[in-house]
Amino acid sequence: MKKRNYSTRSSKSGFTLIEIILVVVIIGILAGIGLPKLGGKSDKAKIAQAQGNINMLSTAIIEFEIINGDYPTTLDGLLDESMGGPFLGKKNIPSDPWDKPYVYAAPGANNTHMFDISCTSPKGISINNWE
Repeated sequence: MKKRNYSTRSSKSGFTLIEIILVVVIIGILAGIGLPKLGGKSDKAKIAQAQGNINMLSTAIIEFEIINGDYPTTLDGLLDESMGGPFLGKKNIPSDPWDKPYVYAAPGANNTHMFDISCTSPKGISINNWE
């Protein structure tokens, strides 16, 4: 009978320190490339939210005008039950995404036949109902 020669291999399982450092460096490089691209997404989302709120408020203001024959003097008029309200589902006037009140004027300086409603982002971007 022939004997087989099995060699015993002495190896330890696991990663070396160099391999771990290399993986951490690669992850850091990938994160450094990817994070700046995601940074502007939150600004765009807040601008879209502000535009959506302005559209919703504009609809409520127009509904107020249809029922009452004139635009409310302030946005709080949309909540006045004696004027047929509230015209908003949540029964409160939302703040803009940067926690400031929307600017409202009737008649507006830009929409002289209607009303102006707007807000401005911290970066100076104007979101409004006239552009």
